Order: sequence, then structure tokens, then C-alpha cells
Amino acid sequence: MSANKLKILVLDDSEIVLNMVALALTEAGFEVLTAGSLVEFEKTLDLGMPNIILTDIHMPEIRGDNVCRVLKQKLETGSTPIVLFSTLPEDELSALAERAGADGYVSKNAGIDEIVKRVSEISEQVLF
Repeated sequence: MSANKLKILVLDDSEIVLNMVALALTEAGFEVLTAGSLVEFEKTLDLGMPNIILTDIHMPEIRGDNVCRVLKQKLETGSTPIVLFSTLPEDELSALAERAGADGYVSKNAGIDEIVKRVSEISEQVLF
């Protein structure tokens, strides 16, 4: 693993989505961690901060926009870029991301390539 490989943490309760996104991001050169629940997410965060967090909006335990709000208020996670992703209509997703203080958003409806593209754009901001 190269020293400059960025670590992406993906939170989604759908195992299919987690696997597809993880595979695509790994192929794009990222180190990918996944969590299918809030408990897994918290355990993964305890192991070390990722460079970017990609979280689904519709989770059974807590909404992704609420995860974003909480993380943005904490000293240790406040500066970590957070990207919301969902099947919500883009205007709703955009508004939710803005209200939650997210660093970006991407529609799952746009496809896996668009998710990778958006994470790559955010990663360039992290590197520079």
C-alpha cells in the first residue's frame, strides 16, 4: 500500500451497495473500509480516522445527515470531509447535505462511476 493512499469509510446498511462501492473505490486506488451499521461505523472510527466518510442517508439506526451533523461538531472528526449519498431526488439530497454541513453529496441514481468521481474530487481537496 502506498503512503498516499487515502482511506475512505463507507457507511450503508445495504451489503450490495457496500460491496459495489467498496470494489469501485478500491479499483480507483483508495483504501476502503465499510460499515453496515452504526455500531460497525463507530468501531471502525475507533481504529483510526478515515480521510473521507461516505454515508447513506437512509439507515435503520440513524439518518446519514444526522451522522454528519454529529461528526462535524466533534473536534476529532469535524474536519473530516463527509459525502452524503442516497437515492433521494438530487434537489432534496443537495438541501439535506447543505443543512447537515456535508462537504458534498452524490446520488446513487447517478451510478457507481459518478460516486467514484465525486469521492475522487473530494479527495483532491483533501490532498491539496
